[in-house]
Amino acid sequence: MKAITLKDRRSSRLLPGANLSRVENLCAGHQTPFMLVRTSVIRKNLKQLRQALPDVEVYYAVKANNHPSIIETLRDESCKFDVSSIRELKQVLEIGADPSDTIHTNPIKSKSEIEASIGLGEDIFVVDNMSELEKFLPFRKQVKLLLRFKTDSGQAVVDLSYKFGAEPVEIETMLDYLVEHDIPLAGFCFHVGSQCTDPDKYVRSIKVAAELIANATKRGLNPDILDIGGGFPIEYTDTVIGIDEIGAKITTALRELIAPEIKVICEPGRYICGPAATLFCTVIGQAVRDRVKWYYIDDGLYGSFSGRLFDQCSYHILTNRNSKWEKAVLAGPTCDSFDVVYKDCLLPPLEIGDQLIFPAMGAYCSVSATEFNGLGRAKTVVVDW
Repeated sequence: MKAITLKDRRSSRLLPGANLSRVENLCAGHQTPFMLVRTSVIRKNLKQLRQALPDVEVYYAVKANNHPSIIETLRDESCKFDVSSIRELKQVLEIGADPSDTIHTNPIKSKSEIEASIGLGEDIFVVDNMSELEKFLPFRKQVKLLLRFKTDSGQAVVDLSYKFGAEPVEIETMLDYLVEHDIPLAGFCFHVGSQCTDPDKYVRSIKVAAELIANATKRGLNPDILDIGGGFPIEYTDTVIGIDEIGAKITTALRELIAPEIKVICEPGRYICGPAATLFCTVIGQAVRDRVKWYYIDDGLYGSFSGRLFDQCSYHILTNRNSKWEKAVLAGPTCDSFDVVYKDCLLPPLEIGDQLIFPAMGAYCSVSATEFNGLGRAKTVVVDW
């Protein structure tokens, strides 16, 4: 990992619309660490996704980043919401979303979670096994269920089918149970995995979904929803396939294989919020260990850089220094020796008080941050440029 100077042309691509003077003014006006959320980027990403997937309705995955500014911006853009807990459902309802504009996609839920969500008006839930399906028997007059099937292996950073998704034979058993107990079927869903760079994986999954829809219809069920999940990739330190190319392949597959009366939805998180937040940190300490320079910053793995662990992400480093580059270690502020953000990076000589900027930290960073060692989470600063 090599840092990029703010005067490098690449920095303007990583932070579009954020010129050097604007960034410097921000750094002077707020104590670090802080996360800069740009609502204009949220709107732009939603627009691009809708253009790339004209036949698909967007349900934002709240789990990726639930900051109120993001939720409210998406509400204003008539976006719907994918929630995975009663707390997320309450949050989107409190800002004015209607229960009919939400789906509960966590495949595993407690009975109390199910009952509380139904009490708030939620009626579409995801299940992926018989044990989970049986939980809905007492509520069969109040819900419609999406059956989640397992996808094949492919190019994704996080393989979500490792933990979730039913095999085809299990789906057959679940369909029979729905018929026997008169439980409404909403349809089917899948998730190709987080940060998926293989658009054909969506196509293969849509083919499986078409077969399942046909099997369900033969049983007298009436599936009317296909949820193609999320997983659309964004650029971190590597170039990724563009959303237009992914969207073109998905659109072709949907129009060839899925009847027009089936409502197709997706549940993106990262694609919407990932590029919209930038972390600003300060160097608070330095040392030389085994002839290597160590720099300590005021955020780390227990904070905003939790995405380095849970999301397997590498983030660009931007600096206003531009001199000799040297091998260095970048460490977080806690007293745990595990708290090292980058063990081998190239940085210019830094001084205590210098600031570093990390773009594209809007997804799965703030939401999984802790306050270990009594260190607070990075505050959020919201702007519209």
